[in-house]
Amino acid sequence: MMLYLLYVITGAIGGFVGGFLGLGGGIIFVPSLFYIFTYFQIQDNYVMQSAVSTSLACVVISSLSAAIKHYKNQLINWKIFYKMLPGLTLGSLSGVLFLTIFSSNIIKLFYSTLLIMVAIYMFFEKENNIKNVFKFKFIHFFSYIVGTISALLGIGGGTLTTPYFKIQGESIKSSIATAAACGVPIASFGIILSFFINIFTNAFDTTILNYINIPGFILISSSAILFSYIGAATTFSTNSSLLKNIFSLSILIIGITIFFF
Repeated sequence: MMLYLLYVITGAIGGFVGGFLGLGGGIIFVPSLFYIFTYFQIQDNYVMQSAVSTSLACVVISSLSAAIKHYKNQLINWKIFYKMLPGLTLGSLSGVLFLTIFSSNIIKLFYSTLLIMVAIYMFFEKENNIKNVFKFKFIHFFSYIVGTISALLGIGGGTLTTPYFKIQGESIKSSIATAAACGVPIASFGIILSFFINIFTNAFDTTILNYINIPGFILISSSAILFSYIGAATTFSTNSSLLKNIFSLSILIIGITIFFF
């Protein structure tokens, strides 16, 4: 019973934070699932792979729910989204394939390092960033890197895309909303494409679908779909500065903990 309750709480917190900050929820889902699986001795031989894979499946649902609300509030910059889409698609496939190759320790190192870097950036980030510095140069290469890293780490990509969009001159709300929309192809296409590639080529003994914890996915997604929608609605009407500072401290602690765990 405690296990299922933890899944629901994880979905609620990750969904709200993901919808509010455009992160897709994975930045909460992955460390939470890592600790849950470790404590309850679930998926012992591939804890991090399972946490990342289950998170990716949940991010599809939470990002889609948040994107729907952001779309209704007319915050998504579709022009940027369509420019990012090809790179995100190919990158997500690369990330999912790498996930089946790399060990849990390597993934933990990548993930904890990213969390620490993002936490530091979010804490010191200011609203008056220099605008239009790069004018979306190398956007296709950038989107491929984002898709690869995000799929490998089980996150929606907002930790990278939101800062990038802001540097280009987008408002914080538009950056968050567009990042949420980008989280949908990142999380979904890699799973779908890798599944079909393995069907036709039988290249891998295991795929990302083998790592997904079904009870965790169902319960986390069920609560995330509601709270990500609420979080996205809050973005439209709330100043996010205080929450970002609190959140940056939280993920800094999580990142350091996972790094030394």
